[in-house]
Amino acid sequence: MSLISVVIITYNEEHNIAGCIKSAKLVSGDIVVIDCGSDDQTVAVATSEGAKVFVIDWRGYGFSKNFGSTKTKFNWILSIDADERITEELAASIRKISFRQNNCVYKFKRKNHINGREIRFGTLGFEMVERIYHREYSRWDLSAVHEKLIGSDQIKTTIPGSLLHFGLKSFADHKQKAILYAKLSAEKYFLQGKTTNFFQRVGSAVFNSMKSYVFLLGFLEGKRGFYGARNIAYYSWLKYFYLLCLLKQSAANTTRIATPSLVLKTVSN
Repeated sequence: MSLISVVIITYNEEHNIAGCIKSAKLVSGDIVVIDCGSDDQTVAVATSEGAKVFVIDWRGYGFSKNFGSTKTKFNWILSIDADERITEELAASIRKISFRQNNCVYKFKRKNHINGREIRFGTLGFEMVERIYHREYSRWDLSAVHEKLIGSDQIKTTIPGSLLHFGLKSFADHKQKAILYAKLSAEKYFLQGKTTNFFQRVGSAVFNSMKSYVFLLGFLEGKRGFYGARNIAYYSWLKYFYLLCLLKQSAANTTRIATPSLVLKTVSN
């Protein structure tokens, strides 16, 4: 067994967590679940599967993942979501890591599925994720959305294998999550002092949808590729539209800018 711990963030994942923990056992005997206030059987199921469970208040993905890393047995961490599964090939690759280069961050492919069927092309078909790191050399930033591993002198290394992601039930579900992430991205940009204009809003939507549908061969997915590109265009435009709304509200000083209310779900960043 590799000298690595697994950290899983949960919120109402009673139907996913057992399968996730079972796959995590392919690489580690030290599995930590950080639950952010589930009101279903997530905690009970995770405990019955042998995970160490800690319940905390929701303070963001990055905070929760960093908290989880303080509760692990080993310094090396693999971060996964409850709706993800480690494949045998990825597990074999992880077991081969020497874990001698502490500033290394390991990344691998994530295979997204919609309604149980893999997306092979388009933006969702070519996703890479950085999930393995040493807790004393890297940590998660505290961005409201799309949190990233940060650290000095990081070395990024790609390993074979993939992580299976089953978090999208349909393209309608994909669209709803795009709306949530657009709101969070807008808040992130606002706090960073970014601005926006008409050409950026339109250009971003056109470029990102064309990239997914044409350059990343999304058209080979048929209607699925079209729906995926359409949702990506919508997200790209919407995040800057929401940013514009925040900027106008701030300029008018008519409302207090507050952090949007979140429902934690294990979604791709």
